[in-house]
Amino acid sequence: MKKQLIAAVINNKDRISYINLNEDAQYLGWTHDFNIIFPDGVKMGLDLNKEEDLFLLFVLASAWSRTGQWENAAFFTTYLKTRKKYHRNQWLDDDFVKNEMAEKDKNAAWIVSECSGVVPRKKVCFRKDIYASVIVIAKNWNIIKEKLELAECLNDYSLFIDYLASLDGLGTGQKRMRIKIPLILRELRCQGIYPSIPGEFCCVPDERVKAASKELGIVLPTINSIDSLFKASAIIYQQFGELYDIPLFAYKDLQVFGAFKTDN
Repeated sequence: MKKQLIAAVINNKDRISYINLNEDAQYLGWTHDFNIIFPDGVKMGLDLNKEEDLFLLFVLASAWSRTGQWENAAFFTTYLKTRKKYHRNQWLDDDFVKNEMAEKDKNAAWIVSECSGVVPRKKVCFRKDIYASVIVIAKNWNIIKEKLELAECLNDYSLFIDYLASLDGLGTGQKRMRIKIPLILRELRCQGIYPSIPGEFCCVPDERVKAASKELGIVLPTINSIDSLFKASAIIYQQFGELYDIPLFAYKDLQVFGAFKTDN
């Protein structure tokens, strides 16, 4: 069944927006192409060689760690990029943040109306608590970069992982962010920014992925710590390799398209 699921992902890469594969069926990363198109025809994407886009990767991960559809995080990141609201100093300005929070509903509606490509399944909402998380990223930005560079230099990404997982407020409310740390690592690996990141660190066992794993008989550990998070990530990587968690994330969408059936 795993082979059929992989084949369905490859065969439907042009039908499902987030399946970004090259000609060799290798995953290019979510941020390579959001498949959100600006009015001038340019597609939304992040070039992680650029500091402002790297900053937005962390914003994307933090926003996506909330409950709700993935489109909320994708369009929030798209809004910040198109309005050039990705500079650390902006998010350390109380008046700037207050204005963004006051206009959040209007801004969410605006960015969806301006763009084509991805059609959100539900109304896009910018959650109120994400703004505090962006402030946390901004306040700790220099240390985040230092930890990442040190991890690459020492070839020990636990230094970066442990630091990021220790930051209060990257998750909902004052909670810490865990589940989307592999997303950050995966995107950096896919774009070749830090190619030494192990693939086993790069699969996101979120609720959608866990549900698909259960239906397919892939046993993942209960995720209640950093260790169990990365054990789950390694299991997924062993199953799907350079496609990472995308086959599991796409599982339900492939079923909707009739591209994959569990009785295959």
